[in-house]
Amino acid sequence: MKKQVSLLLTHGWLSLVFGMSVWVFFGYFYRYHLIYQEQYQLFLFSSDYMTETVGRIGGAADYVSRFLTQFYHTPWVGALLIALLLTALQRLVAGIARHIGGKATLHAPLSFLPSIAYGALLCDEHYMLTGVVAVTGVVAAFRAGLSIRRAERRVAFELAMIPALYVLAGGAAAVFVLLCFLPEVKAGVPGRKGRLLAVAGGGFLLLLMPLAAQYVFTQYPLAKLWTGGDYYRFPTVFPFPLLLLWLSIPAVALCLLRSQGEKKAGEGWWRTALWAGGLALAVTGGVYRMSDWKKEEVMRYDHYARTRQWERIISRADHRTPTSPLSVSLLNLALCKTGRMPDWMFHYFQNGPEGLLPSFTRDFSAPMMAGEIYYHLGFINTAQRFAFEAMEAIPDFQRSARAVKRLAETNLLNGHYDVARKYLRLLQQTLYYRSWATETLACLSDETQIEANPEWASLRKYRTRTDFLFSEEEKDMMLGILLQQDFSNRPAYEYLMAYCLLTKDLEHFYRYYPLGESLRYRTIPTSYQEALIYIWGQLHNTTTNIPYPISDPVKRRVLEYRRIYVNHLHAEPLLRGPFSDTYWYYLHFRK
Repeated sequence: MKKQVSLLLTHGWLSLVFGMSVWVFFGYFYRYHLIYQEQYQLFLFSSDYMTETVGRIGGAADYVSRFLTQFYHTPWVGALLIALLLTALQRLVAGIARHIGGKATLHAPLSFLPSIAYGALLCDEHYMLTGVVAVTGVVAAFRAGLSIRRAERRVAFELAMIPALYVLAGGAAAVFVLLCFLPEVKAGVPGRKGRLLAVAGGGFLLLLMPLAAQYVFTQYPLAKLWTGGDYYRFPTVFPFPLLLLWLSIPAVALCLLRSQGEKKAGEGWWRTALWAGGLALAVTGGVYRMSDWKKEEVMRYDHYARTRQWERIISRADHRTPTSPLSVSLLNLALCKTGRMPDWMFHYFQNGPEGLLPSFTRDFSAPMMAGEIYYHLGFINTAQRFAFEAMEAIPDFQRSARAVKRLAETNLLNGHYDVARKYLRLLQQTLYYRSWATETLACLSDETQIEANPEWASLRKYRTRTDFLFSEEEKDMMLGILLQQDFSNRPAYEYLMAYCLLTKDLEHFYRYYPLGESLRYRTIPTSYQEALIYIWGQLHNTTTNIPYPISDPVKRRVLEYRRIYVNHLHAEPLLRGPFSDTYWYYLHFRK
């Protein structure tokens, strides 16, 4: 008895360590995936929203999941909720086998496998928290039924719960049906065959439920009614790993039930330690297989840009140079917002114009990120279109808190106060955006408060006021239109110059360069000096007598660069180290 208690305490400590590990992983290492998830839903504290969400198959699990997901806005809180759910699932699975009569103390680490598997799935941003909520609720309902001592009453409770769980949790109710067979697997129990038939009838009832639901929820295809619940972001897809995870829960419980206990003194401790090591390997393997650190990095840059943490973007790029177009474009935005773009942009990897002004893609995430750049440049209508199109493209048809906020801002800047008020009143029904929406609503009736906001005042001054068709192939023309409205618009000028440099259009760069005269740079920015001295050398075959104040370091470097480039057939390896931060290296060796 004492040994049993000691092993149970050991497994309790394993649960605590597991929960803490999940908390730290999602709260620290994978936190930007949680922030990403939060912005693609709009949980409203309103009766209409609750009725709309709950009033469908699996809607109750969806509603609870969305309520919890809003706390991803604060990643440590969101990670704690995930840890609590996964730990609760593990404890429930272990408790079920122990209650039925299996000697689960020896093999209880097996009960971690479903939680580990679901934790790994959550590393994929398309797996929603709904699945964890639904499965945990279903297993909890079965565990509650086990407390009914009389077998006949327990089976009656289970039969009544099957349709209820289908409505509340969707297809996850199948896990409940499979679990109902576990108490009846022991031979020699009176009335066992009758109860098995009753449970089988309950399973058949579950199979009939989607067919009956089709007459009530006529707008949903039958395939959606079979699964129910928004377990995956793409509603037309039911991923096979999720089905395997569902089956693993009764399978693990059955293995625990069949365990025979310790056979030698001290064997329990030894095997528990072995299981703990296996669990650590399983967690590591699952995280390695399912996590996507490249996406996590892009999401980090996007969060910093969304929250105006420009210095943190630059600091991150100094630590590890970004290479994806979206992260590079957000780095360039940060350089522009801090006044360093003309001098520093070629100190970092540049992958062409897509790393400056990303093109629109028919997606729900890339346009949201790219819209930040257009918004801060003053292309308010373009930013509004990107936000609206991104929200409409969300696969599971949810609204986006981030998009709604951006739509409120763009309509405010365009003077469409009635439309802005509509979006702000929606945000007033949220938890994390309520205070911002209330403060912004007060500004709609007071122009002085809008002008007192430095960002809004600047964007209202520089925003586009000329109607034109957005062209992906003529972004320099659009930047030119923006600049012509106000030649003091430094970001527009620097983006125009950067666009010409990145497209290697030195002819237009040379033509547009004088437009920045009114900006009164103290010295010509480094990348402009490098382009000007290169153009002058191409036109006059010399770098002397150049009519621009080029610094001596730039003059010395261009002569050294030219010497290596001309005299070596394969000059790129020789130039990469000392000159990779120059425009000349980008011009000759970057596509």
